[in-house]
Amino acid sequence: MKRTITGKVFVVGDDVNTDEIIPARYCTTTDLETLGPHALEDLHISKNPAKIPFKAGEYAILIAGENLGCGSSREVAPIALMKAGIQAIIAKSFARIFYRNAVNNGLPISRSIDLVPKNIKTGDTLTIDLSDESFWKGMAPIHRAIIDAGGLTAFNRAGAQATIPSAPPRPMTLAEKILAKAAGIDYVEPGMIVHAEVARVVTHELTLPVAAEQMYASYGRDFKIKDPQKILFVADHTIQIPLIKDDWNSQQMVQKASAFVKEQNLPYAFLPPAPFVSHGICHVLFPEKGLIQPDTLVVGTDSHTCTYGAYGCFAFGIGNTDLTEIMASGKLLVEVPETILVELTGKPPKGVFAKDIILYILSQVTMNGFTNCVVEFTGSALEHLTEEDRSTIANMTVEGGATCGIFPVGRLRPDPGAVYKSKLSFDLSRLEPYVALPYKPDNGVPISSIQEEIRLDVCWVGSCTGGKFEDVEAAARVLAGRRINPKTQFIVSPASLGVWERAGRAGYLRQILEAGGQLVPPSCGACIGMGPGTLKEGQVGIYASNRNFKGRAGLGTLYLASPATVAASAIKGCIADPREFLSP
Repeated sequence: MKRTITGKVFVVGDDVNTDEIIPARYCTTTDLETLGPHALEDLHISKNPAKIPFKAGEYAILIAGENLGCGSSREVAPIALMKAGIQAIIAKSFARIFYRNAVNNGLPISRSIDLVPKNIKTGDTLTIDLSDESFWKGMAPIHRAIIDAGGLTAFNRAGAQATIPSAPPRPMTLAEKILAKAAGIDYVEPGMIVHAEVARVVTHELTLPVAAEQMYASYGRDFKIKDPQKILFVADHTIQIPLIKDDWNSQQMVQKASAFVKEQNLPYAFLPPAPFVSHGICHVLFPEKGLIQPDTLVVGTDSHTCTYGAYGCFAFGIGNTDLTEIMASGKLLVEVPETILVELTGKPPKGVFAKDIILYILSQVTMNGFTNCVVEFTGSALEHLTEEDRSTIANMTVEGGATCGIFPVGRLRPDPGAVYKSKLSFDLSRLEPYVALPYKPDNGVPISSIQEEIRLDVCWVGSCTGGKFEDVEAAARVLAGRRINPKTQFIVSPASLGVWERAGRAGYLRQILEAGGQLVPPSCGACIGMGPGTLKEGQVGIYASNRNFKGRAGLGTLYLASPATVAASAIKGCIADPREFLSP
């Protein structure tokens, strides 16, 4: 590794997300060399102090504010920056997954922002001395060793190992107990890095082909996965791209994943049953299939893997390199996070749904409020939450920076006296429907505060957050006996074929069609700009999905809300309160 890096800097602000670092539309490839020219292409103007477009090959050092790399778990984010010529990053703070992915790729990163002159600006030249210990301040020694080795795979192939003694006896939180069990030790404590046995690893066609090529390149073409039972695969993210544009790279990714599934004889792989149709979105499908068990460690190459916390798992997103190494060894290096205890009290009023609850919480804590922490939910309100409600809430804890949002539904419980970073409490009894304004999920406001008429082009109910059975049910009940505004497109994409079947038997799909809505087979689809409902330039939409970052769901302007609010808005043609359409 070069010990001194000298070059021009590019300066960005806070909360630069991975959709801005490398848009999803460029990620349907295993040719990582193609990513560099598109790095930071969608960077929001508010996060670009110099207002100068990033140009690949011109800058060597990235300087960032807080929470760099929030959002999606895509490992291609740091890879795209590296392919664009970035040799080092200094930021005030990093999102956990981005940090880990950068380390796994051997990219020197630092939180030592004091090494940067306060008046530095884009285009200035800076020299970084990697032999200066202050650059590495606060980094775990093993993470530095991985960077020095050139990345995680090189580190592992060199035979390096981490010694993991148990922490001293101490009361533990729920996530800590699960992680101690997975690591085979009695106690863990925040800040420890443990080598834990993974129960399940979730992946899909955007990530598995890249990890597969990396595995074969590193371990040989005849290498076999150590424990195929751990791998859960479904083609769900990209398969509907050809329905909205002439781009067939997505189909190639599905084909490459399918070939790997057959080569490795993976027992839990769900390939498309028909063109452009998924069995279901991973975070809905796998619990539906009974493949997720409580009190276990579950990881996945998707930031919304935290959804499985709804089922009592310690679950979080990882990158392709971690997937590669899990396929090789079955284990993962995990840094024990701190835990924030969130008490939910009160019964949500009629017309208030789980999506409203999490949008409200995010509006209070912001995108940095849970950064790198587990959110452990407790309180009297839990008795009023269904399994699917828990799934919606856990799913979006990552939008507050959380590693996982976990509910106590398995056999394990936190110990009395467990240590929490902080404790928060939210009374749900007076909550009203919430809407997240563009362009962040934490921009939630009570619907009553929206006084202007916000006209809508697309209203979309779907995604792992908003396409479950109860989500489709809520939308259908709002629509019952009513018609969609003729100027508004209303699309429902059930999150799995199982949801589609249940909703059909219940008559909900008929209600949606009779109201003038459209049905689209399961897929992540419009949530990531890869299916029907994706916003065109100038369009305004309201989705039941989880992120409204600029460019994520297309070229338009996006609001987030519950499926009921989305359906009510489709009737009115503008953002509308669902309580108007629900019987007392």
